[in-house]
Amino acid sequence: MLIENSSDLIKRHQMVTLPSGALAHEAELINGQALVISSDGLAVYSRAGMVGDPLGNGLLRSVAIPADFCLTLQNGAYIQEHRAGYVGLSDGRVCLITLNDAQLFPSKQQALRNQNEIVRIALGS
Repeated sequence: MLIENSSDLIKRHQMVTLPSGALAHEAELINGQALVISSDGLAVYSRAGMVGDPLGNGLLRSVAIPADFCLTLQNGAYIQEHRAGYVGLSDGRVCLITLNDAQLFPSKQQALRNQNEIVRIALGS
């Protein structure tokens, strides 16, 4: 019997369209919630697939990314790679996901040193 054992905190991810018409990347986390990454913000939803809810019932919280650090699409996506809690984003930005928070950093080196955090968003309900 083969047992799959992974430390990835992201189960799956896909591009979605926000109600505003903007593109975003939805990452379904192992706790069932969804971290949504857009060019100018991060949002946490109670579960994947709630982005299009016209009443916004699934939105738990959101945070804006400052204009100087907004993301651009690269190869049609914001998420370029991920493993464990590390998420490499377009423009060289990095998101670190822990059990409690997701933090956005300007670069991999700064993320590894936990320096110059751009924004932080709490996970969980």
